[in-house]
Amino acid sequence: MRTHWIKTNPNSTTVGLAEITSEKDEILSHDHADLDHLHPKKRLEFLASRQLIKQMCTKLNIPYQGIEKDEFGKPHLIDSSYQISISHSYPMIACAIHPSQPCGIDIESSRPQLLKIRHKFLNPEELIYCGDDLKKLCLHWSTKEALYKIHGRKTLIFAEQLAILKITSEEIQAQIIIDETADNFILNYEYFLEYFLVYNV
Repeated sequence: MRTHWIKTNPNSTTVGLAEITSEKDEILSHDHADLDHLHPKKRLEFLASRQLIKQMCTKLNIPYQGIEKDEFGKPHLIDSSYQISISHSYPMIACAIHPSQPCGIDIESSRPQLLKIRHKFLNPEELIYCGDDLKKLCLHWSTKEALYKIHGRKTLIFAEQLAILKITSEEIQAQIIIDETADNFILNYEYFLEYFLVYNV
């Protein structure tokens, strides 16, 4: 596994990006019989994301006791108040850590399949804005995935409750709308090796 970078920000969101370089990666050198039920690529993604989170904890001087998931499937550091988020789009792995606030991160490539499902995650204004532009569709999808992870539940309707208000050269203004109440968020985004990376700050 190659760690491309870890951008440390002790008072806000620390972000890490890594890449699985081989299906015979060194992270498989130990016995992981408890993961034998996973597809080999999913197994690699699982192990690589844990290794990246561990590296990030070391840089931030956070004790690493492992990762567990809550009843909604959201990952948490064991015995820690730090918040984490994990995303993978093989072979890329992205992780975020925040000292206190829920965080969300997503990494995606511009997949043609987004054209077929755009009506499921975009509102009418967003559909007009994106049109057939795969990069715009990918950035909107990745942003809404990050928002979904910030919310940490499984009941959001992407096209109705996740809204993108403005996109500048480096950041995105967006909302999560629950019971007619809108919470505003600022997210950063980057384009790296044909992938969009989006995370809240």
